Amino acid sequence: MLERRKVDRAIVLAAGTGSRLVSGEEYPKPLKPVSGVPLIVRILRSLQDEGIREAVIVLGYLGDKLRRALVAEPSLALSLTFVTNEQFTKKNGVSLLAARPYLEGGAILTMADHLYSPEIVRRLRALDLPRGTSALAVDYDPERCFDLDDATKVRVEQGRIVDIGKEIAAYNAVDTGVFRVGPELVDELAALYDRHGDCSLSDGVKALSARGKFVACDAGDARWIDVDTPVAVQRAEAMLRVFGDALGDEPTSAVGRIDPEAMELFAPSWVRAVQPYKEDHFELANHRDGVDRLMSNESPFAPSERVIDAIVAAARKGNLYPTGMTELRTKLGVREGLDGDHVMLGAGSTEVIDIIIRTFCGPGEEILLSVPTFSMYEARTRTMGGIPVLVPMTQDADFDVPALISSVTERTKVLFLCSPNNPTGNPIKESALRRILGLGLPTVIDEAYFELGETPESLVYLLAEYPNAIISRTFSKGFGLAGLRIGYALAHPVVIKLLSRVKLPWNVSGLAIAAASAVLDDMAEQESRLAKLRDGRAYLLRELAAMPGVTPMPSEANFILVDVAACGTTSDAVLAAMLERGVFVRALTVHHAGRGMVRITVGTREQNERCVAVLRRVLGIDATVRVWARAAELPNDAE
Repeated sequence: MLERRKVDRAIVLAAGTGSRLVSGEEYPKPLKPVSGVPLIVRILRSLQDEGIREAVIVLGYLGDKLRRALVAEPSLALSLTFVTNEQFTKKNGVSLLAARPYLEGGAILTMADHLYSPEIVRRLRALDLPRGTSALAVDYDPERCFDLDDATKVRVEQGRIVDIGKEIAAYNAVDTGVFRVGPELVDELAALYDRHGDCSLSDGVKALSARGKFVACDAGDARWIDVDTPVAVQRAEAMLRVFGDALGDEPTSAVGRIDPEAMELFAPSWVRAVQPYKEDHFELANHRDGVDRLMSNESPFAPSERVIDAIVAAARKGNLYPTGMTELRTKLGVREGLDGDHVMLGAGSTEVIDIIIRTFCGPGEEILLSVPTFSMYEARTRTMGGIPVLVPMTQDADFDVPALISSVTERTKVLFLCSPNNPTGNPIKESALRRILGLGLPTVIDEAYFELGETPESLVYLLAEYPNAIISRTFSKGFGLAGLRIGYALAHPVVIKLLSRVKLPWNVSGLAIAAASAVLDDMAEQESRLAKLRDGRAYLLRELAAMPGVTPMPSEANFILVDVAACGTTSDAVLAAMLERGVFVRALTVHHAGRGMVRITVGTREQNERCVAVLRRVLGIDATVRVWARAAELPNDAE
């Protein structure tokens, strides 16, 4: 016999601890705010909007707090009845047993952590159910379920439920967490409880469905989500922003009332937490006439005429997508005794770094870094939701290999080593590198400053022994193409293919490709410039070491790291005072270096001499000029 009963009562199960969502909080899970409104309040508003006049709330963990909050909630017009499940640590079927007296005549049953469109309640209330039969709203499109692994799966045959559970292999629908039930379900649960001392709703559904008494109600396209984890809260808030409180079929019209600041909320939490990479130091340098740019490890030499001619020729084809990538990859490979399949191009080594992190690291996974080092590794890891694990160098600024190895966990995905290291300037020893490569982890050896060593010796030959090694290079430092953005990775062809799945097509401009190729054909000129930079580095090292209280570190790069702490000042103060006098150097707080550390880029002979003279005056070594104690508000994120 079919019957359409008027269902105007709902039972809301709100007894559990919700440890995955509110662990350590001082309020129960149903009061977890979602877009500023507690979960259970959103659910009760949806029920009352669909004609429910009474809600029976099953309390348990922190029940008094939940009761007080709901009684004081002004937006709720429906009648509230509270019952308590003293055994709230048991399964959810025990909570429904606590509400047994309220099942006569049937009720809508819902969890306190499932948000759903009122359309689901509407469909359940409209059902013509055989007497003694219950119904579960199911989603026949499991793939749209937010967390399918954790969802309760359902197998439906001819409109009736035949199996249910989180682990069942054969299923064609997903449990939305919204039911229409009668006393028959509670009878089944009571029998199960008497036999086993515990019972879940799924157990009761199975028992009643074995007698053909549980039907499936198609939820259709109505939206719903189980808000059981912090990540699910973010998805729920995104759904509410787009589709409104009723999770309607169409996005909520927001013309004229869109808050630009709200756009940030659409990004994942790890992106919202990242500080953007500051580039205003370049603008500051450009707008200071005559300032010596010794802050960003750029080359002081403009591109050669041969390189400029190549750039101009490429610019005449600027209407076409860039070509020449294959030829440049081959040229770079041959230079290292490899073929082009070992090479991937990037828009600077920064893009290469970004591609590697996006290829290997997901949210919650770890990237291992020896610090102080180039800040881009940490910044891009955080942007991906990864966790940078920072391992300090030794007291003498060497790579702490035992500490790096002991920091490896099952979540470690990539290890970055800058060699020569920025900002300390020292390369990693081959024996140390072999120990690390022996771990088998993807290991990036960033050789951005490779060409600047006294006798440059690449570690490319290690690729033949260690297919987990990835060498990163750039044309920005030794070859002076920082503004054109071109770098490359050298790795096993299998790794290059993997990275290329993530790399965007046409990621390097035709101008950059032409310039890089011309540089490789212009090595006599380039070697002359590199020799001048090495001489300039030696000059700076010698002059800085002669200053009382100043400790420069030996370097194989185009910069020198200087400790001025013994002079009774800070790097920020030195930076500000030198900039006032026309020399822009770099403070290294962002690199996790000490507050007395200053990095000085090697410039032309004239720039180097001017830098030394200014630093002497600033430190009061051969003048009475006092250090400007108030550090200016200057950017601290240059390469």
